Amino acid sequence: MNSQQKTTAALSMLQIAWSTDMTKERMKLYVSMLADVNSVTLEQAVANLIKRSKFLPSIAEIREECSALSAYVNAHDEMPIAQSEWEKVIKAVGTYSFEYGKEHLEGITLTAARAIWSSFDPRMGHEYNEASCRSQFIRCYEQLVDREKHRQRMANSIKDNHVLLKAREKAQHDKALISAGQKQIEMTATGNLVEVAKEPVDVMKVLEKSTISDSAKKLIRGALGG
Repeated sequence: MNSQQKTTAALSMLQIAWSTDMTKERMKLYVSMLADVNSVTLEQAVANLIKRSKFLPSIAEIREECSALSAYVNAHDEMPIAQSEWEKVIKAVGTYSFEYGKEHLEGITLTAARAIWSSFDPRMGHEYNEASCRSQFIRCYEQLVDREKHRQRMANSIKDNHVLLKAREKAQHDKALISAGQKQIEMTATGNLVEVAKEPVDVMKVLEKSTISDSAKKLIRGALGG
């Protein structure tokens, strides 16, 4: 049984439960839009929705149920709650001090802690407000968790789309170049200025095209190790 047949089989319960609503044309659309979902996950998601839905579930509803199932199976929804991570931050500061506490935190907790870490500086004196720091940390932590869940959903949605995967890789490469200082400003066709990554310079190629003497080229190659 190929992947399309497995998807069709997983969705067959919808045809039985909503025979008048699930036309052949609609079934083809559902199969096409849900072909990237694991058939075992899809079958369970459909069963779950049949038990609680009065009307034919939309493609979006089925995908949401599949995502929820996958998150549970892979323990993605079991990320520590913000309050417990705040307690880790307080413990790290109290045990290892302001100078070294961050070394004992990691992941999203560390990222959120950086936003308020200066508040733990002993030089702040009486300006430290634990309630305010806790509130800021929890808000930042929860935003980072939501962002990570969104990133995971996007990554899963394009895992089989080679065109979008290549575009993502190029964007990450360009971002790395920009972060490293290899960037330039260009004007788009609409007149907007944008920051883009510069292509690495091939020094040897530039040297070969230059009009300087052969002896000078030889000296430069030697200095460059070429």
